[in-house]
This record gives sequence, structure tokens and C-alpha cells, in this order.
Amino acid sequence: MENKCAIVYNSNHIVHRSEMSSPENPTRILKIINFLQGRLKLFTRPDCELITEFSSASDEDLLRVHDSGYIDFIKNYCKKGGGFLGDSTYLATNTFKAAASSAGAVITANELVVTDKVNSSFALVRPPGHHASSDKFGGYCIFNNAAIAVRYLQENNLAQRILIVDIDAHAGNGTMRIFYEDPNVINLSVHRDPHDFYPHDGFIHQIGRGKGRGYNINVEVPEGSGDEEYLTILENIIRPVMRSYVPDYVMCLVGFDAHYTDNQSNLQLTSNGYYEFIKRLKAMNNDKLCVILEGGYNTAENVNLAHTIIYALLGESAPYDDTMDGLSHLVTQGVKTRSILENKLIELIDILDDYYDFKYDLYSTTTEMLND
Repeated sequence: MENKCAIVYNSNHIVHRSEMSSPENPTRILKIINFLQGRLKLFTRPDCELITEFSSASDEDLLRVHDSGYIDFIKNYCKKGGGFLGDSTYLATNTFKAAASSAGAVITANELVVTDKVNSSFALVRPPGHHASSDKFGGYCIFNNAAIAVRYLQENNLAQRILIVDIDAHAGNGTMRIFYEDPNVINLSVHRDPHDFYPHDGFIHQIGRGKGRGYNINVEVPEGSGDEEYLTILENIIRPVMRSYVPDYVMCLVGFDAHYTDNQSNLQLTSNGYYEFIKRLKAMNNDKLCVILEGGYNTAENVNLAHTIIYALLGESAPYDDTMDGLSHLVTQGVKTRSILENKLIELIDILDDYYDFKYDLYSTTTEMLND
């Protein structure tokens, strides 16, 4: 199949905005789409298509994941004018419309890939989803977009064994809760150590329950983790999990808040790291991948990172080079970070060794990976 990427977006998200200041606001993705359409003129290319017409998630779609009482609560709260819910999350009068549209966009982006209409897609959506559980909002999230798409694919016999790879800076705790007892979905979340970081959930020992034991994977990364650490995780955790589990389908949740310019996460991914991670994950999945936007609130950097993700999906050269130099990423800090991560990965592999065939040779190929 010819390499083709679909960007799934429409302006329904604009009606979801807070009367109070919030970093989760329409500008997050308006700047991205304006750049892609305007300066980059991306959608004049034959290999990149903008999809703006799609169905919002229906109540039936939402009910495969969320409790009916919770859905009714969101609808009714919106009808009353919305307001601040707590846990950084707000509703506006038309938030239900925006959230259902966001979930519908993610369904569409995945369906396009799984049915081979395109071999990659990028769901450029808000509100995000991965902190929302079956009956609870959180962290700007209303409905769990990725989980809704997973259940849609399974219900329509498009895929059954599904792997979710989540590289937002924060643990995908809502997704974890939804699939915690499900052996047909692996939620593999790579995130900053949650012992002292939101959502204070998503720990190494949380590997699922009952039939789902072994199918939930939390990779805790220490502060200072960047390109080398994330690619080490890709090669030493994600690749062996994929080889052992043999998923029918893989989707990737991306948060731009793991970038080194984010002033809260203290992670050190560069655009080079995002590019290489997405490029390699797509190659590992028979050159197919759907990427779903989660967090990331530096509106200037979001533009560059979205451009980077799309070029990785298209197989184009990386459009930016923001490799951190030795002054900005001290060698001593890097050594300490790698040592902490190595201990974390050894612990994780020991916990999961009964479920997956790990070939553990940590850091032996990191330099080669970065220089390929």
C-alpha cells in the first residue's frame, strides 16, 4: 500500500473552553491545524489527507466504556451551563458535543488504518482522554477516546488483540482502570514516576487483575529521562511485548508534555526523540500506526512536535533538530537518570517475566539506535 497519512480533525472542539484560565484550551490545537494548513500547506500533498467529516461517538459507542450514569451526569451538567468539576477538569455548555466529537475522531482515525484505507493517521483532538475511567473524569479528560475506539474495533470485528502504547508524561490511569481485567487489551504506559507526580497512579506493580494479569504495563521513568531512555524502553520493553503478545492492532497515545520545554514534567524528550520513537513503532507494526493526541500545553512547541509526528508517519526526514547539548543536559545527571531507569526496568522485567520473553541487554544498542 502507498504510504498515506490521514489527519483527523474538526472545529467542534472550540466550544469546549473554560471561563477561567486553563492550559487545556482551543489554542492547543488551533495553532497546529493553522500551521499545517497555512504555512506548511500539508494537505496539498497527495500522501496526506485532512479528514474533517466524521460521525461523533454515539451513546452506544460511549456505553461500551462508560457507565450510563456517568454519561447522563456529563450531559446534565453541560445543560446546566457547566463549570469546574475538580481535578483540573471543567465542562462548558457544549462540552458533551466536543467530547463526543473527539471520541468520534479517534474512532475514525483508527478505523481508517485498520481497514487499510491509509497506513497511518493522527487524531488531532481535544479534550484528551486517557485519565477518564468508566465513571470518572480527571486531568482535563471527559471520555476515554482511545478506550472507546478499542471497544468499537472489537465490537465491529476489526481487531481483537490490541496494544495501546501511551507516551504522555502522565500515566494513562483511566485507560489502565478500564482494561485492568481484560487479556485482550494491553495498556502499556510510559510516564514519569508517579510517586510524586500526577496522577499518583500507574505503578510498576499494577500489572492487571484476574484474566488481565500481565496485560497492564506501567513503565516509570525518572526525571531527566529523554531520547536515549525512551528508545531503550522501546527496544527492551515494547518490542519484546509485541513479539510475545502478537497484537492484531497497535495505537499510540502521544503527549507533548514529555518534551524538554515543558516546565512541569521535567522530562527531556526532544523532537528527535519523538520522531525516532514514532518511526520505529510504526515499523514494528508492519508500517501501520494511528497516533492520538493527549496532553501538551506549550502551544508554540506543539506545532513543531505535531509536524514531527506527521513526518515520522509519512517517512519524511525529521523537520527539526533540537538535540540538547551537554550544557543543558549535564553528563552527571544523565548517568544518574540512566542508572535509576535501569533499576526500574530490571524490576519491571522481573515482575513480567512470566508473561513475556524479554531479551534483556540494556543500553547495548542505544547509541546505534540514535545514530541509525
